[in-house]
Amino acid sequence: MNGGFPFKRSNSGKTNDKKVVFKNFKQIFNAESQVNYPGEAIRYYQINAPPSLRPAVKVSDLSGIPTAYTDPSTKLHYATTQEFSTVQNLPPELISGYLALRGMSNN
Repeated sequence: MNGGFPFKRSNSGKTNDKKVVFKNFKQIFNAESQVNYPGEAIRYYQINAPPSLRPAVKVSDLSGIPTAYTDPSTKLHYATTQEFSTVQNLPPELISGYLALRGMSNN
């Protein structure tokens, strides 16, 4: 035979000694801060994520437990029957305070 098969690579046993080097965030940040980009240029550290397509998780206003229940009269979220009885007996000032904390104020 004259040196091997035609379908085999002749340099298959040799390895390339080059290693892939990745830059970390500090290196990218420093490199971008040293270059004079125009004002409207988008930079690595300025990219904002788009809003989520998944609905927000409902959390109980009293205990913080994830829930699927909402009191129709007060619009407060509750997780257990004990919380429901507590929500029904709350004064209007506390209800408006809980709604304001959640960002659902009526004003």
